[in-house]
Amino acid sequence: MFQTLHRWFRRRRFREGRTISRFIAPDVRRDILIVSAARIDEGIITGRVRTSNVLYLSQRLVREPEFEPPRELRIEDMWHWTGQIL
Repeated sequence: MFQTLHRWFRRRRFREGRTISRFIAPDVRRDILIVSAARIDEGIITGRVRTSNVLYLSQRLVREPEFEPPRELRIEDMWHWTGQIL
């Protein structure tokens, strides 16, 4: 029963075409545009990532970056940040 609910919530949250965002540091936000959720049951999605410093964006010091090319992302590692902003 728990597994069924868990899969249902995952499929609902990680739908194709949806953009999900989360702050990964106090002023750094990561946006992920979901391209494909075909392997969602394995914990993998295909998405395009954009990491930006919202403080710099709000002061217009930098332009908003483009999304990276699509790549496979493990759901548990999506929000891990190495400290680099691309």
